[in-house]
Amino acid sequence: MKMIGFLGGSSLVELGPVSDVVLFFDCVRAFTAWKYPDRDWSLLTDRLYQRYIRLEDLDVACSLMKEVEKLFSELPSSSVTWDPAMLNDKSKTWLELGALTLAQVFNRYFDAFFRCAESSKVNYEGFKDYPGYKYEAVRIVVADMPMFMAEKKRPLEEYDVLEGEPLWRR
Repeated sequence: MKMIGFLGGSSLVELGPVSDVVLFFDCVRAFTAWKYPDRDWSLLTDRLYQRYIRLEDLDVACSLMKEVEKLFSELPSSSVTWDPAMLNDKSKTWLELGALTLAQVFNRYFDAFFRCAESSKVNYEGFKDYPGYKYEAVRIVVADMPMFMAEKKRPLEEYDVLEGEPLWRR
């Protein structure tokens, strides 16, 4: 089973299998569109999902993710119809499906995102004046070795021209 994680700065935090990450973003799309139909969530649902968060967008992305976390804290976990085959099977999901709210189900995702965003900011502030330093963007990557080592070195420009499925889903 391929493991996926958030990467940002010098932090990599595993989230779980591809299906869990896809479900998280499906929930973000569905529930933000339902609650806030006039708001633009593409910084999370497109930029983060498909590519990476640019330095100049990082604070806005963090604010949006906090809003998603707050929204999910108001929604019972029963808002999602869970696949019975996944319930309590750690070989198929890392999600806390028995939790009371969606924020608890996806707690790892919020913690991981904010940790990687902070690491990205700290590294940028600490190293931006060093010759050759490049911003270490918050993005979704395959967390399994050796694929992670290749992903970590992938230039952000490759993400900018990406079409179709995100790299972590291929």
